[in-house]
Amino acid sequence: MSDDEQYRPGVGTHADAARAALLRPAGVEGHGSRPGPLTPALRTAVAALAAELAGQPRLARRYRALATTTPHAHPTDHFTDAGPAEPAPAGPGSVQPEPAPADPGPTAPDPTSPLPTDRTAPAASSAASPASPSSGPADLVAAVLAYTRVVTLAPADAGRADIAELERVGLGAADIVALAQIVAFVSYEARVASGLALLDGAPAAEPVAAAVTTPPARVNTGAAPEPRFTLDTLTWAPWITPVPADGLDDEQRAVVDAHATLSTDSPYYRTLLHAPAALDHRTHVYNALMYGRGGLPRAERELVTLLVSRINGCVYCASVHGRKFAQLGRDPEAARRVLDEGATALAGDPRRAALARFTERQTATPPAATAADVAALRAAGVEGAALLDVVHCVALFGWANRLMQVLGTPSVPESCTGTSGPAAPAAVPAAGSPSLG
Repeated sequence: MSDDEQYRPGVGTHADAARAALLRPAGVEGHGSRPGPLTPALRTAVAALAAELAGQPRLARRYRALATTTPHAHPTDHFTDAGPAEPAPAGPGSVQPEPAPADPGPTAPDPTSPLPTDRTAPAASSAASPASPSSGPADLVAAVLAYTRVVTLAPADAGRADIAELERVGLGAADIVALAQIVAFVSYEARVASGLALLDGAPAAEPVAAAVTTPPARVNTGAAPEPRFTLDTLTWAPWITPVPADGLDDEQRAVVDAHATLSTDSPYYRTLLHAPAALDHRTHVYNALMYGRGGLPRAERELVTLLVSRINGCVYCASVHGRKFAQLGRDPEAARRVLDEGATALAGDPRRAALARFTERQTATPPAATAADVAALRAAGVEGAALLDVVHCVALFGWANRLMQVLGTPSVPESCTGTSGPAAPAAVPAAGSPSLG
């Protein structure tokens, strides 16, 4: 049994399954029998680049090794411990995707190679007109890896124009959702790995080449101005067409039916249903981490996720989890101060200040928390399972924020549309929009 299974049963297993579903889907996101333009090789290159940007070159090397695995090799050749210098990519319970096919389609370049800084006009583009309805493999790869960069490094900067560029090079809704999920998942995986390394006394991240860490310049991305951070209930509108509520296939319907926290009333969940297997396993991970018994008190888990969301600029998630923190902590004013001031609002409380400092530094890309930050948490009484919860909740909202931010946009309050997921457990009165499971 992996350490993740001992910590919170199901977390490692479902993280494994999420990665496998994203990197080696059965056909196009589980639908049909032929891969689409987002081939297994390109998916793996995306994961390797996201890992490299997150300061996890060992994880990136394992993804690159997976891309060259023969069809008959076992996937655990690259995703289990090979020795003390190569820990599992997401720490205990790391995932084990299927091997790449012999003919993966368009060749993906080395994901650590510098990409052009103007993502709206990739240098790798051929002479094809920007208005061309389809593009060659080089154009496709350049657009996909450029999108990977912005989602990893600056998700708040992602806009509708980024989606339009992916559509221009031939990606459909299912491909775009899968791409966002891969990048968001690796963000989670990298922060779990780095957090667990910190607990063992190692650095949170390894040095990365400057050409890789420099965020690309933003040129006419079309990102809509976001509302100010608020505790009001917000709505969310997708930038791609969600799955129709009355048009779910058997796999999508089974995922919705399996989770009381999912609803077809939610445009967010219907957007994620373009990749149903990933949504299924992500929901298992989310619910185990956010609602599991013991460990870090629920109010403090909500505080951590509120802080991550604020740092990442996810207005919608900050609204939902600000209300949850206010509800569970019975202190709406504290929630408002955190929204307005961030970590400085918690300076007067040593335990909350330690949580905020670790969260702020671990949310950075690459993660920047230190042994001193871990020591401050332990000195404040955050130890054992509670400390593991801090690591995993920070990582979880590296995943959640990136999906919410890069696939759509929040809007000013109208009515609660249920786009955020589960309500609080029955033992605690509900407080508006539920969470992002």
